[in-house]
Amino acid sequence: MRGFSLSVAVLTLAACAPQHRAPSSRPVSANPPPVRANAIFPTPQRTAVPAPARAGRVSDSIIQIGIVRQTNRITLRTEGRFSAVDQKNGETIELQPSVDYLLLAGPGRGLSLGPYQFERQFRLISAGPGGFVRLGPKRYRGSLLVRAAGDATFTIVNEVGLEEYIEGVLPAEMSPEWPFEALKAQAVVARTFALANLDKFRAQGFDFSDDNRSQAYGDIDRQKPSTDRAVRETQGQVLTWDGKMLRAFFHSCCGGHTCSVGTIWGSMAAAPKPLRGVADRYCAGSPEYQWSAYFTTDDIVAALQKHGFPLSKLQSLRVGQFDRSSGYMKTLNVKMNRKWVEIRANDFRNWMGNKDFKSTKVLRIVPKSNGYYFVGKGFGHGVGLCQWGARAMAEKGKDYKSILKFYFPGAKLETRDD
Repeated sequence: MRGFSLSVAVLTLAACAPQHRAPSSRPVSANPPPVRANAIFPTPQRTAVPAPARAGRVSDSIIQIGIVRQTNRITLRTEGRFSAVDQKNGETIELQPSVDYLLLAGPGRGLSLGPYQFERQFRLISAGPGGFVRLGPKRYRGSLLVRAAGDATFTIVNEVGLEEYIEGVLPAEMSPEWPFEALKAQAVVARTFALANLDKFRAQGFDFSDDNRSQAYGDIDRQKPSTDRAVRETQGQVLTWDGKMLRAFFHSCCGGHTCSVGTIWGSMAAAPKPLRGVADRYCAGSPEYQWSAYFTTDDIVAALQKHGFPLSKLQSLRVGQFDRSSGYMKTLNVKMNRKWVEIRANDFRNWMGNKDFKSTKVLRIVPKSNGYYFVGKGFGHGVGLCQWGARAMAEKGKDYKSILKFYFPGAKLETRDD
């Protein structure tokens, strides 16, 4: 874990009101004030300053989200005062607000922003509160780091404080119209997930993607008063287990019982108590409680071949190992080339498309003439917070601490002190 302290006041899940503190600060440039341009596209005026010691990161208290990946051009517009800082030599240019700049990947690792040229990477930094950068139809606050990839493409990374990041995640992961206590529970889980998974995409130059490979993250136009308030009222609160940050997860609907983390991603014996799964009567009203899907034999064979299985004919499918408490499969048995092969069920679900193959809680597999019919329950991996269950609990008057206590038994709710 890098950069975040858990010098905390311990809050059990049954008591204590959230502590309110000032919102986390945005990145602040350590460079001198930029030179003001006096025309829409003036002759570049640069102020030379020492190059940043760490070009890739402003601070370990800043979350970096990859919002544009491997593209070669995009139109950028700033609203408010922004400076572009070359991360190699520290030179600074003040951009004109409300002007469209075409951002292009140049030869080698060069970048051009309108008439300005940069080597390898540059950072857009706001000179004051309230500014944002528009990338196509989306608007982002905080700083943006633009990094050339060397293959005539670039990546854009949004840099914001933790609480601002959660403000972007919450409305993208749970409807702002849902009960307020459910939103607060989701905010705590999203914050915990973030701190437990920092640097997940460090090889690509950021902490998180903006999609469901991490947590969905939206631009500022997706934020709503209800979700912003839920973040404020749980500010800094996280779930811990055995003195460490809990690797908390969430999903849409568990189908009646949440799943052990070991069943989905590892050894069943390795699951900590808060992630072993609980019986859940609350999500029964979800439209995703039950599902069915049909896949042709050809589609299944193609998916298996794509992922390294040299089969020419699929002979049979059946449920393999499964968690008897939750009903979630751990493995799927596939008969191919006259041999049975065991495949991790969650992998197979992803290969077939996790929007159609909604969960690995498969009740039965029915062979058809040209394919297989799957019948199951729930939507998502099934580990941790069941969002539809949290909604129902909140509708029945449960507060967010009770919701968290139910889905993560034994975990502690603590407040980060940084």
